[in-house]
This record gives sequence, C-alpha cells and structure tokens, in this order.
Amino acid sequence: MTSLSMPVIGRPRRAGTAVLLVVVTLVLAWLTAGLLWVRGWSEPARGAALLLPPGVFTISTCVYLWWSQLRRRPVAFEVRDGAFVVPPADHLSAAFAASVLAASTVSAGILLFHRPDDPPVWPVAIWYPCLALTAALFLLRLLMRARGAGRMLLRPEGLLITYGYGVREIPWEAVAAGPPRTAQVIEPKLRIGRPDLVRTTGLARRGAVKAFLPTSESWVRREFLIDAINYYLAVPAARVSIGTPEGYEHLRRVLRA
Repeated sequence: MTSLSMPVIGRPRRAGTAVLLVVVTLVLAWLTAGLLWVRGWSEPARGAALLLPPGVFTISTCVYLWWSQLRRRPVAFEVRDGAFVVPPADHLSAAFAASVLAASTVSAGILLFHRPDDPPVWPVAIWYPCLALTAALFLLRLLMRARGAGRMLLRPEGLLITYGYGVREIPWEAVAAGPPRTAQVIEPKLRIGRPDLVRTTGLARRGAVKAFLPTSESWVRREFLIDAINYYLAVPAARVSIGTPEGYEHLRRVLRA
C-alpha cells in the first residue's frame, strides 16, 4: 500500500473478525451445554439456561450492529495496486452476521427447551423454519464477507465492483451518466450506455443498463465516492493518474476533501 501524507482509511484488515469469533464461540459453547447437560435439569433451571442467553446474545449483537452503523465513514480511498480502492465495510458485515447468528439462538433455545416427550404444540413447529432461515442467512453473510462484497476499485480503465453475488467490470466509456449526488437512495446507480463493454462474473446481470454502487457495504463516505466517479467521467484526461499518490492528492484538492 502506498504511504501518503494525508489521512487514509484507518481500518484494520478484516475488521470485526474478533467480535465475530467471540460470538460464534459463545453460541457454540451454549449450544453444546444445552445439548449435553441441560436435559435433566428442572424446568426453571432449563428455562434460565436455554432462554436467557439467547436474549443476551441478541441484544448485545444488535447494539453492536447499531453502533457499527453509526460510525462515520472516511472521506478517503486506499491507494494501491494501481487503483483507488474502496474497501468493504468488514466490521458492518461481521456485526450483521453476528446479530443473525445470535437471533438463531432464540429459535434453538425454544426447541431445546421443548422436551421430545412434551405434548406437541403447534407454535413450536414454526421455530424450525425460523432456525433454518437464520442459519442460512448467517452462512450467506459469511459468504458475502469472504467475497469482499462492497469492495470497489477505481482504475484508469474503469470501475471494478464486487457484489455479494458477482463482479461487474465497467469501463469509463460504457457509462452514460454518473450517479446523481442529490438522489435520496441508499445505493446510487450508474447509467450504462454501452452494456456490451461491461464484463460480469457470477450472478451479476449481463446487459444491464444500470449498475448500482454498493455503498451500504463499503467503507467510504458515499458523497466522496460519487464526486470522484463523476469527476473522472467529466475529465477523462485525469483518469491516467488514478492509482497514483499524485493522482490521489490531485483528486482531494479538486474535491476539497
């Protein structure tokens, strides 16, 4: 990574991993205890052991997710590998995955609390699909995290955008209009004038006339990214300096960042 004189993104690689590992460890320890030791306990003790920890897990992880969403995103790119890199918001993906895993323990706790020899109660059955859904969502979030969903590269030749389901490579010449800065949308969109120039992998739609920027999954200020993209669309001569320290200093001066 190129060392620059101005502030860059102060973010450890794969941020949030420690929190995610702690949550996974606690959930596995609780689940193991519930399967091996709690069956023979009295009903009040079983209820405390199986129903209280999921509530604590869920509340704690939701508070962490809320705090992670409140953090101010930096007005900066990483400069390396010949590109301006927008890293994924790893701490956000970890917080979301942890909260989903914690939510799954609510379903698991109710199912463990219900003894096999207890009379069947129809509401208990609905927790099975709830458990399956939250477990599947947790695995999906882990997969998206592993793919680096939200990572974007601004390069001299164009944009490289990573989604949870694929990658889209968009040359500057393919973009008909940049993302509007004033649009009140979560994910700003590019209008594609030459879909035939766009390359995609995975499940990313081919031939699309619009491409959204996954700013909710990215660790950068949304307005800064939009302004940078629109600047390079408006000034093609400046694209050659993308990915260099000099080009980054020039961009920040132009955008007054």
